[in-house]
Amino acid sequence: MCGRFSLTEALEDLKEYYQFNMRDDFDVYPHINLAPSNQVAAIVSVEGKRYPAYFRWGLIPPFAKDEKIGYKTFNARAETVSEKPSFRRAFRSKRCLIPASSFYEWKKTEEGNKQPYEIKLVSGDPLTFAGLWESWRNEQNDLIRSCTIITTEPNSAMSQIHDRMPVILSPDQFDRWLNHDGDVEELNYLLSPFTGELKISKISGERFKRK
Repeated sequence: MCGRFSLTEALEDLKEYYQFNMRDDFDVYPHINLAPSNQVAAIVSVEGKRYPAYFRWGLIPPFAKDEKIGYKTFNARAETVSEKPSFRRAFRSKRCLIPASSFYEWKKTEEGNKQPYEIKLVSGDPLTFAGLWESWRNEQNDLIRSCTIITTEPNSAMSQIHDRMPVILSPDQFDRWLNHDGDVEELNYLLSPFTGELKISKISGERFKRK
C-alpha cells in the first residue's frame, strides 16, 4: 500500500520535469507527510496537453452515497483496478500522474515496534505514481475531485519492507499513461513493479507526530 508520501519540490521544478502548462490559480505547497483525505497535486491531460490539478486523496466513485468511501479507496490494486466498480470508469478515461519526493512504509521489528522507512529515487528526480481521478457531487451539489494511487507487487528492494508498493512511472511512460485512448493491455503492462534504483532509508517516527 501507499498511505503516506511527501512532495517538497518547487513549482517551477515540477513544471520543468513534467512539462505541464501553467495555470494562474495553481500553486504547490511543500508537505513532508501527505495522508489520505489531504489535497494532493497531480498532472492530467486535456486535449493532449498536460495541466496541474489538485485532488482529494481517496477516490470517491460516481455511485458513492457519501464521501467516507474515500478513506478506503486511497489505493487501488493493479491486479483488479480495470475491473473493480470503484475504479474501472476512471481507469478507462481519468488517469493522472501524482508526483512525490518520497513515500513511506513501516516494517515490524523483532521488538514488535514499527520502523518507518523513506523511499526515494537514487537519481534525485521526483517519483511519479500512476493515479486515477474522479468527480463527485454531494447533497449540497458541491463538486469534489478525488484520486487514488495504484499499487502493485514489490520489487526486490521493497519486498524487504512491505508486500506492496506504488506503481512508479518513468518519464517515457507518462504520455502512454495519460493517453485517453490507451489500450487496456498496454495500460496494465505499465502497472508493473518498478525496475529503477530506489534509495531506502530508516527515519525517525517523529516526522509523523502531529504538531
